[in-house]
Amino acid sequence: MSLIITWSRIIRSLVVGMVIAALAIGLLPFLFADSIGDLNGFAEPESSSFYALIDKFIRLGK
Repeated sequence: MSLIITWSRIIRSLVVGMVIAALAIGLLPFLFADSIGDLNGFAEPESSSFYALIDKFIRLGK
C-alpha cells in the first residue's frame, strides 16, 4: 500500500513541477521585453499600477 502512495506523490510532484515550469517559461519573453523597455526608457513608471499604489500611500502620509 505504501508503494502506491509513494508513486502517487511522485507523479503529483512531477505534474506540479511541469505546470510551474511551463508557466515560468511562458512568462520569460514578457519579463525580458519589460526589462529591455525599462533599460531603454520606454516604460514610464507613472503608468504602472505599482507606482500608483506606492504614490497613493506616500501622499496619504503627507
